[in-house]
Amino acid sequence: MRNNGRALSLVLLCFMFVNNQSAADDTMTDESGWKWLQGGLTFRPATASVFEPRVGFIFYGDRNNIRLDIGSGIDLLSRKYRNGYLAFGAEFFTFTLLESWENMHFPVIASDYFFGVNLSYSQPIGDAVLSGRFRFTHVSAHFVDGHYDMEAEEWRDGREPIVYSREFFELIASYQQNGSIIHRWYGGPQYIINITPGWPGQFAFQGGYEIFLPTNREFITPYAAYDLRLVEIGDWNVNHSIQAGLKFGHRFGRGLDLFVYYYNGFNVHGELFDEKLEYWGFGFNVQL
Repeated sequence: MRNNGRALSLVLLCFMFVNNQSAADDTMTDESGWKWLQGGLTFRPATASVFEPRVGFIFYGDRNNIRLDIGSGIDLLSRKYRNGYLAFGAEFFTFTLLESWENMHFPVIASDYFFGVNLSYSQPIGDAVLSGRFRFTHVSAHFVDGHYDMEAEEWRDGREPIVYSREFFELIASYQQNGSIIHRWYGGPQYIINITPGWPGQFAFQGGYEIFLPTNREFITPYAAYDLRLVEIGDWNVNHSIQAGLKFGHRFGRGLDLFVYYYNGFNVHGELFDEKLEYWGFGFNVQL
């Protein structure tokens, strides 16, 4: 970025969009044992995955772009089931591509909207935790004013907006080995039931690994995470996401996450879905 003031302004902008209200302490339980708004998530989102709710920014290190993430997921209903926990939840989030101009202007190039529902389950097994999530999600993608060249009166690079949307089912399982060092492996398939335009493949597969390290300070956790996504766009291709950083606060709860990030694969924005993209950057997430 050209100056620290610009980054600070983006931080303040982030907080304008986020309701910094903690999960409700008061919960309601019906006669069946279901609890409303218990707080937290039964299935912990994949750290390095783009397609999870986040609140924060990634500043590209090799170009004048920024990724803005705004969103949240919540377990609406949960109950103890056998020795584990079962929950029904919802998630709403966007990830947006911005461009940084002088005089504090940040035109929006593209923005993608996710909203859906999910069913998740978590089961402790000794010093490990086995969990899973089944979700149904709708995605829509859009070009915005930053992709339009006002002087030439045309869309950049000759790419005009297209109608892009998809609905998919996704099943992902996770195995977390607890201890002084925490290891987590996850993976699962995705099936797209409807997509416009229609020529990308209907199946995708995701997998990943995360490691959380101990320190002599209780509120700081170093970590690293890798997310792999196998997608069919023409041929089968692999998208790589790597994230490593420091979590300040509760290891898997509220806090501030500072990290470096690397991505290599097809563009995650639907309007640019057939373009290859590689970049590295640094960023932060506010976890509420």
